[in-house]
Amino acid sequence: MNCFILTKIFDKISVSAKQGVKNLMRKKTKKKVQEKLQKSKNSEGFNIWILCIIGLGIILRLVFPIMNTGLWHDECAVAINILDRDFWGLFNPLRFLQVAPPLFLSAVKLPTLFINPLENTAVTDFVLRLIPLFSGIVSVFAFYYLLKNLFTNKYIQFIGVCLFALNPILIQYSYELKPYSTDVLVTILLIIYFIKYNPDSYIKQFYQILIISLSMLVSFPAGFVIFAGILRILFRDYKKFFCALTAFALVTIFYFIYHIWGVMEANGAGMDKYWFAYFINFNNFVQLVTIFIKNTFNIFVLPLATLGVIVAGFLVSCFRDYKIAIISFFVITSVLMTSYLHLYPFADRMLLFLVPILIILCCELFDIIPLEISKVLPIIFVLLACYNFYIMSSILINKLNIKNNIGMGELAQHVSTNGYSVVIPKNSNVEWIYYSRFYNFDSKKVYFQEWKTKDKEFFASIPKNKYYYFAPFEIKIPQNILQKAIPIGHYRILRVD
Repeated sequence: MNCFILTKIFDKISVSAKQGVKNLMRKKTKKKVQEKLQKSKNSEGFNIWILCIIGLGIILRLVFPIMNTGLWHDECAVAINILDRDFWGLFNPLRFLQVAPPLFLSAVKLPTLFINPLENTAVTDFVLRLIPLFSGIVSVFAFYYLLKNLFTNKYIQFIGVCLFALNPILIQYSYELKPYSTDVLVTILLIIYFIKYNPDSYIKQFYQILIISLSMLVSFPAGFVIFAGILRILFRDYKKFFCALTAFALVTIFYFIYHIWGVMEANGAGMDKYWFAYFINFNNFVQLVTIFIKNTFNIFVLPLATLGVIVAGFLVSCFRDYKIAIISFFVITSVLMTSYLHLYPFADRMLLFLVPILIILCCELFDIIPLEISKVLPIIFVLLACYNFYIMSSILINKLNIKNNIGMGELAQHVSTNGYSVVIPKNSNVEWIYYSRFYNFDSKKVYFQEWKTKDKEFFASIPKNKYYYFAPFEIKIPQNILQKAIPIGHYRILRVD
């Protein structure tokens, strides 16, 4: 009898305890739902602010087309290759130690078919930069789409858009005849693919990777992202991993044999010498990383603080979003390894495609901050972005002050009307080759200074008459000549009497 009573008592206690736990869980669940609803309600108003930041980023990217500054040295070198070759020729090694993806070059060349590239230098310069400009603008929208797929918190989306749209280096390279802004766009699109799409069959996985691997013809760094994305598949389904790896290997081997090998044979030694200081070793690792952060993504003023936020964000992503953690880890690791092996330089503009990944890692850290604090974050990051933009605005101002085509125009006017001659140092021959096609220069009135000839000896060897010295870089020039310099952006036109 006593046992029966005790059993009844324990049953009642057990039922009461279970009911209490259920009530507690309901309260917690209800509280979480209410917090999410409140979070969503409070952040809905940020949509308009996000659109404002996107609009501002696009406006800033349109400043350069409005000014339409002349092409600088490397841009001239790429422009010569594009204008002087047919589409098939763009798949062969380029002149002047230039290296660029062949489909990117083909896309740049396509709009020039609808104009006369010799008629107007300003129009030609603008048309040649349409693809980088398009990539720079579209990348802002693509990155916002990526953020929406990774973060539900509008505050975090706002922060990410702010850091991306107002980044001065991304703005600068959105109007430069180089593939760097396209690298950024392709990287974002590839990350979207790897975090969002999961083919339901091995055949689909094979063909999809086969197709997206062709993006390496548009952007060299796409190979890093694709390789990292394929390694992420390994953690999900090893059979799909082997299908993806096989497709990637087929494209990579063909591309290497046909294009990369030829480029390395033609330009490898020269490029290795040019980029030597940007290959990672045990002595310069910290220096190169610091320079990279300082010049491209120094959002917390001090590079060390920015690096700390990035590392912390990566650790958070390991627990919250392993997809991003795996992709970012293998992308950054492969970049470091290829730089150490002298295959890919660790230079600012060559690594611009890492900026979206670094912003995502920072947002991963900010997303774990409580709602009450996260409301203040957008204000802080707008101020940080504005300060960073102010500090790095000198880069933009210098670029807007480069008026190479105006310099060549003044040269053309003086040579044609006053009978002056022109002295061209060898390091500016690409500017001369490009811009002289727009002006009627008499080749007999052009003197080229050889690389090893000292300035004093060179000026003593040419006739003493009316000359203009066209120098795109700050080189050692005799003081009596330097005093007569007419500075034009990064150029000097020196009158030699």
